[in-house]
Amino acid sequence: MTKSDALFLLVKSMSKSEKRYFKLTMGFHGDQQNYLRLFELLDKMDFYREQLVREHFKGAPGLKQLHVAKHYLYQLILKSLRGYHLKQSIYAQLRSNLIDIEVLFKKDLLKQCYRKIIQAEKQARKAGDELVLLETLNWKRRALLNMRGAINTRAEVDQIIMEEQTTLSKLKHESELWRLTMEVGSITRDDENPERMHPLSANPPASMTHRATILYYHLEYVYHTMSGELERAGEYLDQLMKYLEGDLFRLKNDPSSYITALNNKIGLFLNQKKHNQVPALLIKIRQLPQKLKLKANNPLSMKLLIRTYNVELETYRDTGQVEKGVALIPQVRNFLKSYAELIPREYMILFHYQFSHLYFLKSDYSKALNDINTVLDYRHYPERADIMGYAHFLNLIIHYELGNSTVMKYAVEACRRFLKKRGRLQEFERVLLKVFSRLSTRPTIQHPAILKKASLQLFSDPPLISESQLDYLDFKFWMQARSA
Repeated sequence: MTKSDALFLLVKSMSKSEKRYFKLTMGFHGDQQNYLRLFELLDKMDFYREQLVREHFKGAPGLKQLHVAKHYLYQLILKSLRGYHLKQSIYAQLRSNLIDIEVLFKKDLLKQCYRKIIQAEKQARKAGDELVLLETLNWKRRALLNMRGAINTRAEVDQIIMEEQTTLSKLKHESELWRLTMEVGSITRDDENPERMHPLSANPPASMTHRATILYYHLEYVYHTMSGELERAGEYLDQLMKYLEGDLFRLKNDPSSYITALNNKIGLFLNQKKHNQVPALLIKIRQLPQKLKLKANNPLSMKLLIRTYNVELETYRDTGQVEKGVALIPQVRNFLKSYAELIPREYMILFHYQFSHLYFLKSDYSKALNDINTVLDYRHYPERADIMGYAHFLNLIIHYELGNSTVMKYAVEACRRFLKKRGRLQEFERVLLKVFSRLSTRPTIQHPAILKKASLQLFSDPPLISESQLDYLDFKFWMQARSA
């Protein structure tokens, strides 16, 4: 990322409510109006174009040195975001408390400072933020010593020191769990070092930080998954979710760990081929925004709905429940239309590919073509280049099924250009390009033989296409069906 990109990416990352807050609170006047104009110009861009910005503000007062203006606007936006998220995040409020405490302490308003410290300490304990708690305890000691002196506060200061040491011990244990989390990927079942066989062979400590408890259950889930003990892994995920559900306050303020656990549980079900258990979990995830009292357009709500819709479509596709998948498409389309500005482009690509794939499996090739054309309209964007490659091949298959041999000739070349631009072609891609080129020029009677020969070339031992690649588009099934 270049410095020129930084401001643009910051602007594009902002939600509607953050942008509105920025415009309402900054109080632009006179020359400052140019900064608002710069903000709005960047907001309208799909990708950053420096020359366009320079031309737009040529001669504008205050923007003669564009790099200075962009840096200033960047700082204004960050200041605005701090103010916005101070109201939204308990963790931002905790750190704001520390600033208030420092200000009151330096002004020698020690009684006011101490009251603020007690309030901040209580909030830090409730939120389970040990780092803020440590700083708060430090201020508590300083305030007591300045108010009453060392002799009169000995017992209280000793208690504070004990609490600091206990908190530091917890944080040290948490740090060790982070280390194990980063190393668990290298632990294998046949490791020669028995101590590395299980990173948490001892029972969990009776007292851990909130984050350490999450890491503990997550580590157990990862370890047992890697060991092939999927049922045991699922049990630890269930314990983690139960733990997180037991504290609604923390869950509301930081639901990310809970969402990760739910997503891991879905992945585990899919890995175990327990597709029938996925729908209930999807419903649970979709109910989470309501449980947390989030608005429908909240970024987290969007993320959850996007994830669950995508998983549900994949589940119907993978289990052959094509009719159910197709029946879900109108609901997902309405969702995409209603929140188009909030949905990342990579997911727009993915959803339309899913739609096209399901219609293709249903043999509704005209509808499949409409959605694959929507995907191909995104070909100039870098997001999901992997999906875009499969989309080009699905486009070729659809045109073949529709009998559009003339269109296929041009589509083969478009596919070839895209793959070359993306990078080095894989061997299976080279084979497929030759196959579709021949299908578009040879008589229909020769097609079964062409496909049969290609099928042997692609899927002999070892195959040129992996099972994971066939998950995106089952070339094997289609080619064998058409070569029979």
